[in-house]
Amino acid sequence: MHEFCTPGDAAAKLAAAERILILTHVKPDGDAVGSALGMQKFLRDTGKQADAFFPAPLPQRYLWMTDGNAPLPALSREQAAACDLVLVLDCANPLRIAGGDALDGEFLQTLPLLNVDHHSGNTVEAGSNLVDPKAAAASLLAAEIAFASGQGLSRGAATAWLLGLITDTGGFRFTNTDGRALRIAARLLDCGAELEKINNAVFFSKPRNQQEFEADLLQNHLKFAFDGKFVYAWLPEELFVAHHFDMRDGEGVIDLLRELEGAVIVALYYRRGDAFKVSLRSKDSRYPVGPMARALGGGGHDMAAGITLDLPDSGAVEFLLREEVGKLLDCGTAKDI
Repeated sequence: MHEFCTPGDAAAKLAAAERILILTHVKPDGDAVGSALGMQKFLRDTGKQADAFFPAPLPQRYLWMTDGNAPLPALSREQAAACDLVLVLDCANPLRIAGGDALDGEFLQTLPLLNVDHHSGNTVEAGSNLVDPKAAAASLLAAEIAFASGQGLSRGAATAWLLGLITDTGGFRFTNTDGRALRIAARLLDCGAELEKINNAVFFSKPRNQQEFEADLLQNHLKFAFDGKFVYAWLPEELFVAHHFDMRDGEGVIDLLRELEGAVIVALYYRRGDAFKVSLRSKDSRYPVGPMARALGGGGHDMAAGITLDLPDSGAVEFLLREEVGKLLDCGTAKDI
């Protein structure tokens, strides 16, 4: 039986468990890292045996959050099965849960799961589900659970959750920013969240090779369509090699395109294995990219979404994107942009 729960219900479930495993999605972004490490810190502070697990190395910009709050270095099926509860954060579907080689989706379904997420169309079939697409970030929901528990909140947990909220709202610039997000941010600051440390890590610590990668992208790889309303770029392997850059550390790169005057929808795409990874963003809520991404087998939010496409080459990806974005721009609720 799958039940829907409130932050208070989720807090009660966590309080009733002693050994808690915390998982999030593959290729974790700031919200995934922040929500998981914040919850690990909060639960450990309340006396629980709680461990977040990331099967791959974290992005460099977030490593400082593991100081004194290290996640589990490895995970076996036996360790997972011994937990009273598995908390899944910020994950829209079971195929994206980062459980490593030990935890496939079928095995995870045999464990007691609490699913906390803010993506619409969430398909994680947990015993208990706190899914709220109106929430700006999973970190916001994690903080609401902590506040509902009545327990005190440490500076470390507050900092992790504020980082997740800041990264998923683009520093409170994106359209998912609302009064609820700002009120939670204020409460986290009141709990000692270190805003200066967050801002320095997220906005003011870009490595030189990333700056050179971004300059090359802007100078040599941008394309424009529909009178500049659609801006996109194909990122070939040689671009990554030339600048020793990995998109695992590329959170925010797509915002370079979003900053361009006249752009309404932007996209980046690159090859990953035998498929193409596509990131999409919209600057206008009248033209959401989420439905388009979901129709093509992807997911995400209305204004920020992604797709994995099994197509023969980058030209086929470009053709598909131009076709679908053209439909969206022509058929939006607004007559003209």
